[in-house]
Amino acid sequence: MTVAGTGQSFDVAAGERILAAGRRAGVWFPFECGWGGCGTCKVSVVEGETALLFEQAPCVDPRDARRRRIVVCQSTPVSDVVLKPLRVDDAPLPERPTRDHLARLDVREELGPDIARFHFRLDHEAAYRPGQHAILELAPGLRRCYSMAGPPGSRDVSFIAKHYTGRPGSDRLFALEPGAHLPVELPYGDMWLRDGERPVVLVAGGTGISAILALAQHVAQHLAEGSSVPRPVHVFYGARTRDELVCWGELEQAVARLDDARLHGALLEPGPGWPGGVGHVTAPLTEQLPALAEADFYVAGPPPMTDAVRALLRENDVQLDRIRYDSFG
Repeated sequence: MTVAGTGQSFDVAAGERILAAGRRAGVWFPFECGWGGCGTCKVSVVEGETALLFEQAPCVDPRDARRRRIVVCQSTPVSDVVLKPLRVDDAPLPERPTRDHLARLDVREELGPDIARFHFRLDHEAAYRPGQHAILELAPGLRRCYSMAGPPGSRDVSFIAKHYTGRPGSDRLFALEPGAHLPVELPYGDMWLRDGERPVVLVAGGTGISAILALAQHVAQHLAEGSSVPRPVHVFYGARTRDELVCWGELEQAVARLDDARLHGALLEPGPGWPGGVGHVTAPLTEQLPALAEADFYVAGPPPMTDAVRALLRENDVQLDRIRYDSFG
């Protein structure tokens, strides 16, 4: 593998992703999600041929093939290849010092109906920003993204996930027994807290709580310690039933640490005694807009939920550069 105009070259093993091989060789292409969702890592193929390993990669466009553009996070060479990226760096960006880990599952903590928190122990310390995600290789060729649900700075990481029976990645994750080992790459993603004075709005749907819980706890620590300008904080969390509104108590604890913060819940099937909103998470969020239109938004959840929240924010003239989101589907 050769990078045009730089004199840099590196080896890529059969079936290995170009982005990962370059990273391990100290050649850092621009990237963000590591999954083929954002398109940040698209490059031009000057010579040679490659194969797409994930044909459903959301950012791949039919025009890419005509223009000989590929996503290096999901492509592998099938011949000698010369690539022309927008740039390459000799070191990672501060927000994504991605590296390989070997993770051991220590505990599976049951949180709700088919929802669990998986506690892993890494072979070396995890460096990431709360809100970002990892890529777990659950079996050869079976890779899935999960957001970290706890703070960085140790060898311990956790992920909150729901079991979707019949989906290979979900089935494999929930079949893991304590003591099982698997390769993990982290961090990826753009879901980390930006400094500033604008209000902070965190919006979670379902197991999007994994990223939002990490962010809420980080915001609480960050602002409570006085390491940032005090900012109003609103946390919105929606689920189908009260049992599926996992980690609600942990969110309450994070919000209680802040002087100017509110927690808003919404359930599709509230049941008796539920004091929060009824419906999708967009219901309580709609009530607070447009008063929060000048906030910074962080949104995580299944694609229909994130799409609905983003559409609502657009309707209220929230600027795109103040919306960070991750979709899990």
